[in-house]
Amino acid sequence: MEKKSTKAFVVGVAFLAIIFILAPYASAQQPVKLKMTAFTPPPAVSMAADIAQQWQEEVTKRTKGAITFENYWGGALATPAEHIELLKKGTVQCAVTHFWYTPGKFPIQHFEYVFPFGPTDYEIVAKGMRQIRSEFPEFVRDEAKENTITIATPPGGVYTILSKKPLRTVEDFKGEKVALIGRFFGKWLPPGAQAIVRPAGERYDLLQGGVTTANIDPFELMYAFKLAEQAKYRPKIFLTTACYAPILMNMNTFKSFSPEVQKIITDTGKEIELKAAREINPRWWTRVEKEWKAQGVTEVDFPQSEIVKWAGTLSDIPAEFAAEIEGKGYPGWKLMQRWQEITADLGFKWARKWGVKK
Repeated sequence: MEKKSTKAFVVGVAFLAIIFILAPYASAQQPVKLKMTAFTPPPAVSMAADIAQQWQEEVTKRTKGAITFENYWGGALATPAEHIELLKKGTVQCAVTHFWYTPGKFPIQHFEYVFPFGPTDYEIVAKGMRQIRSEFPEFVRDEAKENTITIATPPGGVYTILSKKPLRTVEDFKGEKVALIGRFFGKWLPPGAQAIVRPAGERYDLLQGGVTTANIDPFELMYAFKLAEQAKYRPKIFLTTACYAPILMNMNTFKSFSPEVQKIITDTGKEIELKAAREINPRWWTRVEKEWKAQGVTEVDFPQSEIVKWAGTLSDIPAEFAAEIEGKGYPGWKLMQRWQEITADLGFKWARKWGVKK
């Protein structure tokens, strides 16, 4: 009886040893190539694409080459409005897209755009966005309905202005025809300025033809579309920084990976947000500023006092947004309040208080 017990013990130990030795191989990720669709131009001319590509490279490195990517930049695979549906179905496994292309599916995902003169410090935006998403489960809930998961929300470039004439005061905007996009930017303009809503790809021709006299965009998009060839002045106006190019993944794809690989994907997502804030975005700004200067773009002072004056002319857009999404079942007022509190705690000074409930 004792011999049998000893033999069983030895066999058991040997079996466990085999499991221990083979475990890393059993859990190893099988090679897979993920398709990514993106609305941004390629990395050579797009900061957002550069950020996404650096995230991909880190995932590939940490999975020892098991996960690679096949990219379709510049909407080559589908229009931006189709990206979420492609991702939901698994036609693509990843996307660099913007939630506002399908706003009915994601009523609060573009909330930072309702704040004129919001935070422009990239690290404040990156940390603030990560925190606010952790406090409001509605973000993840809406994404799950579309079978998607957000991997990273890196900050985009600061929104600024290129213009055909120097703009030094709020009054200088009277009569200006400003190209922009989205629901809210038109409400941001000073009194007397006219909003011309057009896609980014049309802005060059609009400036060249005199249809517009100024342009609002993240600096890197204006660089990508060569708008400095037509607008030679850059007033020192920084409107906000937004996370306009999140990196998304199909939920089924994410769940198909082992816990170890999932951790790699989420860890690198968090890391790329801060790398963008601390390294990538500043490097791009230096590059673009240098090239604009070489092209004859002149920086124009725009005093902070004029920014405060400008902010005071605007309606309380965040309050309008809060009331709207409260009607859809979202905590609109709390969301508006917390974004201002979180970013203020991180060091941002707001030009005025927004989202005041009457």
